[in-house]
Amino acid sequence: MNDSRGEDVNHMPASELELIRARQRSRARVMALLLGGFVVLVFAISIVKMQLGHGG
Repeated sequence: MNDSRGEDVNHMPASELELIRARQRSRARVMALLLGGFVVLVFAISIVKMQLGHGG
């Protein structure tokens, strides 16, 4: 199996694989936080628009 850089991950040391996985987890957390923040922002804007009477 190859990783995103085209390297064979079956022949990589375990420490390097763990480092790659740690980076992937870190990126996934950042993306989850950004997506969650976006959802909260859209929800808040929707609530404010409803309170002001701007339906569309």
